[in-house]
Amino acid sequence: MRILMIHLKDIKYWAVEEAIENPPDPPSKFEGNECVAGFISVEEGDTPDLSHEAASELAQHANRFKLNCIVVYPFAHLSSSLAEPNRAVNILKSIEDELKKMGFTVNRAPFGWYKGFSITCPGHPMCELSRTITSPKGPFYIKDSNKILIKEAIENKIFDNSVLNNPWDNDSIGAQEKFGILSDGINSIGRYVINSLIEWFNYKNNIENVSIYSGSHKEIYGIDGLSSTIKSCLDMGRYVKDQSIVIQGLIPGSEIMILPFKTDKSKFNDMINELMNGIINDTIEIASSSQSGFNIPYDIDYDLDLILYKSRNNGLVLLGGFGNVRENSITFIGPIRNIASSLIDYGLKMADKGKTPSLPFWLSPYQVAIIPVKETHEDYAKEIFNEVFSIGIRVYYDPPGKSLGTRIRAAGKSWVPIIAVVGDKEKESSTVNLRKRWLQGSQEVLQLDEFYNELKMLRSQSPFNRPISPPVS
Repeated sequence: MRILMIHLKDIKYWAVEEAIENPPDPPSKFEGNECVAGFISVEEGDTPDLSHEAASELAQHANRFKLNCIVVYPFAHLSSSLAEPNRAVNILKSIEDELKKMGFTVNRAPFGWYKGFSITCPGHPMCELSRTITSPKGPFYIKDSNKILIKEAIENKIFDNSVLNNPWDNDSIGAQEKFGILSDGINSIGRYVINSLIEWFNYKNNIENVSIYSGSHKEIYGIDGLSSTIKSCLDMGRYVKDQSIVIQGLIPGSEIMILPFKTDKSKFNDMINELMNGIINDTIEIASSSQSGFNIPYDIDYDLDLILYKSRNNGLVLLGGFGNVRENSITFIGPIRNIASSLIDYGLKMADKGKTPSLPFWLSPYQVAIIPVKETHEDYAKEIFNEVFSIGIRVYYDPPGKSLGTRIRAAGKSWVPIIAVVGDKEKESSTVNLRKRWLQGSQEVLQLDEFYNELKMLRSQSPFNRPISPPVS
């Protein structure tokens, strides 16, 4: 919006002929003196919320000269990018109403008419001012119909300031790297984790056919990430009808799933909690819409409930949400990278409390580690490795180049669910010594047949199973 504000000694205008078909205002004329006139071009993209700022600028200019009369004059010649007539006249009417509320006598010249006018300007240095008023890019927080910037909302403690924090501490970053989720992307192990989560969410929601599109999200953390992710969901969610889609962002692993139905909070929470029991207790819910709560400027109405994980480092990470975009009901899940990282981060919270963290057996990139004690046990260990691999279990073999303790700790740091150690006793008795991650601190010895049968049972309980390479070092 562009405004030329002039202190006028006198002004006279009159409607001459229609400038557009069916102008929204009737023809009129006006004569006045000692006024401030605002010659205004309403531009494409201007929104009604700019009316208050425009009225405030006109009011300040009038108050400089202790004037009570203001003329709102449509003036298309200040811009080459004009708003469509209905939007323009509504914004001009809103400016008129705002000024009247402030106590000014206001005359608004008719919109959509060619007008003749004459003015006399006193010519003092402060007589003329121009202003360009544009919408802040946002995001905003809307409370009681008042739109305020997020910074102000945080300062007034009506929006959680944790969203500004870096979500991951160094320990969390290090643990995520073990799962291939790197600060500058993802490796093959990370890609396995991301794809497995996508498949699992499809499985949980009975989704079969999925289309893949490019999304607009360039960030996934903080205010910018929240805004970028929501916009990407709105861009595609408005078109989702019968088929689920996956939108890919510029950050590797930041895929977002959009399902063509609205789930409820309990079902969404159950899905996340099934991945790692208890994680949902460390989440918060934030409303985001075109009318209230966290808001990004958008050209259609939307109403979403967002679920965010509060990290070990006291930051907020978006896991997904559900609601309506235009007439469409949607559920969105992701960015998937956020979910994977949050599971790992929550695992570290469990470790802080003395509990051993673990991912579901099916999601673990490597499910079994075969570790011989010495070189003399390698042949026996490799026989076990080959059999476990033939069952369809993701297994790796760690040869005795380093100490036994070092190799066991390496498997533990990678959250491998089952560590199978073989030495003299195991070789002589055709057994394995097992450490099961979900049975904290325990060890057990099983006959090989018992071991293989247990692995077959675990595999049968998995929603899917795929190989992965390269092996863990």
